[in-house]
Amino acid sequence: MSESDGRSPSHLELDPGDYEEPTWEVRHPERRRRFDRRARVILSAAAIAALLANAGAAWAYWRFNSPPTVEEWASGTAVEVSLTAISDPGRPLRAGTPGNLTVTVTNQHGVPVHITEIVPVEGRAVADEAHREAGCAEARVEFTQPSFAVSWEVPRNTVGAFILEGALSIRPGGVPACQGATFTVPVRAQAVRP
Repeated sequence: MSESDGRSPSHLELDPGDYEEPTWEVRHPERRRRFDRRARVILSAAAIAALLANAGAAWAYWRFNSPPTVEEWASGTAVEVSLTAISDPGRPLRAGTPGNLTVTVTNQHGVPVHITEIVPVEGRAVADEAHREAGCAEARVEFTQPSFAVSWEVPRNTVGAFILEGALSIRPGGVPACQGATFTVPVRAQAVRP
C-alpha cells in the first residue's frame, strides 16, 4: 500500500490479500405447485360463501338499524312537523279579553299528517318588529289552557293554517307599547300519520 506525499491527491492501493472477491450463488426457485381443480372449486365456494355472509350481515344491519322511509310509516306513527304560531293580527290582544292563535303547520313529508294536539312550550312571546322598536320587550302573553286538543289534517308536502279560538290572553299591567301587537308564541304539535 502506498501513501500520498501531501502534494498530489491521495491514492490508495490494496494488496489482493486485503480483500475478498464477492461470490455469487445462483439459486433456482422451486416451481410452485398449482392448485388442482378440486382445491380451486373449494376455495371458490368458500369465497362466495364469505361474500354472501358479509352481504347478509350488512343487509340485516341496515334493515334493523336504519329508520323506515316515510312510505313505511305505520298509521299512528309520531311525525315531526314545523310550525309557527302568532296571535290574530286582525284582532289584537287586549288585557282581559282572550284572543285567537293562528297556527301554521308545514308538513314536509311525502305522506299526510294528522295534528292531534297543540302544546305551549317554554319560552316567551315576541312582539312584532314595530312594537318591539316602540319598547315592547317583555310581553305578558299567556295561554288560556295547558294544551289544546285539535283534529287537523295536513296533506303531504303542504302548509296548513289553523285557528285556535280564545287560546291567548294578555295580563293587565303590561307595557303600553305592547298594546295592539301581534305576538309569535312558542308551541309544539303532536302529529301522527293517519
